[in-house]
Amino acid sequence: MIIPNSCIFYLVNDQEIHLTRLKDSLKCAKRFFLNEYPYPVVFGHEGISSETKDLIRKEAPDNHFFHKVDFSLPEYSKDILEEIPEAFKGHWDENAYFSMGYRHMCRFFAGGLNKDKFFDNVKYLMRLDCDSYITDTLTADPFKIMSDNQAIYGYLGEEEDMDYVIEGLFDFAEKIAPTKQKLQYNKMYQTHFFIEDCEWFREDPYKSYFNEIDKTGNIYIKRWGDAPIKYQGIMRLVPEKKLVKLDLPYKHGGDLDIYRDVNLN
Repeated sequence: MIIPNSCIFYLVNDQEIHLTRLKDSLKCAKRFFLNEYPYPVVFGHEGISSETKDLIRKEAPDNHFFHKVDFSLPEYSKDILEEIPEAFKGHWDENAYFSMGYRHMCRFFAGGLNKDKFFDNVKYLMRLDCDSYITDTLTADPFKIMSDNQAIYGYLGEEEDMDYVIEGLFDFAEKIAPTKQKLQYNKMYQTHFFIEDCEWFREDPYKSYFNEIDKTGNIYIKRWGDAPIKYQGIMRLVPEKKLVKLDLPYKHGGDLDIYRDVNLN
C-alpha cells in the first residue's frame, strides 16, 4: 500500500553528466524502492529536448510525468532588480559562480514549488537529485513513516552553510519569525533529499515566512539558498514532534560507481 497523493520529484536538465547520474539514480530508486512501493515520479524541468525526455523515459518507471517549472524572476521593484547580479561569485575557484538558474532553483525549493498549481493535490513530496542514490532495499516506506507520524518534514542530516551566502538571513528570519530557541545562524538541512508535507508548506505560517523572504530579493542578490531558508523557517515554525530524521541507505554526490558497495544485480 502506498500513501495517496505522494510522489518523488527530480529537477532535470539536458546536461550529459546530469543525465548519466540520473539514469543510475533511477535504477537505484526502482530496484530498492519503487518496485515495492510504486510511487509516481515527476521530472520538473525549465525546458528540455524531446531527445532528453526519451532518454529519461527509458529509465523511468511507468508511472511518471514531465512538468515545466517557472524559472523567472518575481515582479521586483527596479531598485531590487538593479542589485541582482547576473552571476553571483563563488568561493572555490576564481572563475566559479552561481548562475541565475541556480538561484531560480533555490527559490523553487525554498517555497516556489508550493506556489505551483501542479502540486496542489500533492500531500507528500520526496526530493531526489540526479546524484541521489538509494543504495539498498528499503525496509520501510519513508512516506508511510511520515504519514504514521503526521510529520511535516523528513530529513537525513544537517550541516553548516558558508557565511558569504547567508549574509543577513538569520537576523531577517528572527525579525519575521522570532523564536526563544537558541538556533545556529549557519545551520541547514541537507536538501538533496527531503520529504515534505506540501499541504503544510502551502499555508501559513510558512507561506507568509517565505513570502517575506522572497520580497527582499536576497535569494538572487545575496544567494540565500533553499537549505538555510528552510532550516530557519522549519525550526521556528514546526513543532519538534512533527520532524522526522530518516535513516535510509542513501548516498549523494558524484557518479554511482564510486560507491563500491552498491549492488544493482
